[in-house]
Amino acid sequence: SVLKMLARIGADPVVVREPGALAGRHPVLLPGVGHFSKAAESLEARAMRPKLDALHQAGWPILGICLGAQLLCRDSEEGPGAGLGWIPTTVRRFPELDAEGKPLRVPHMGWQPFSPPDGTLPFTVPAGRMYFAHSFFVDPAPLKGESLCESSWGGIRFTSVSRSRNAMGAQFHPEK
Repeated sequence: SVLKMLARIGADPVVVREPGALAGRHPVLLPGVGHFSKAAESLEARAMRPKLDALHQAGWPILGICLGAQLLCRDSEEGPGAGLGWIPTTVRRFPELDAEGKPLRVPHMGWQPFSPPDGTLPFTVPAGRMYFAHSFFVDPAPLKGESLCESSWGGIRFTSVSRSRNAMGAQFHPEK
């Protein structure tokens, strides 16, 4: 869906499977569907981590979407493996009970109100609704300036947009 959306707006996206192919690609998108451990393992197996780290240090624009946003973090309760570590927090699983002690429907799926504070994001996201589909979330508790926007599900606060330098993570699906 990300590739289709990019093509629809006139971009010419290229799927990159090896670090050398990242040269000259601007910006880098880390889309995500799947399991944190498998995705982290794939970054290691394909030797993508050193190249992504170098691009991050150079201030290259990088956008992680959903699982891609979670990969910007240190680690995840979803399973073993290290994320990129640019966002100094752990990805948490939604609890079984909401803030009022009632069963919480997980995964959190569907359209939800979203209104980023003015000037927070370096791209345009109209106030309205965004589509979320996730069972795990970026924990905003230890974050200071890295948590740009927060949302909630069942009274549980989570980071919906995070940032480290020019790398941003969006827990929602902007392509929808």
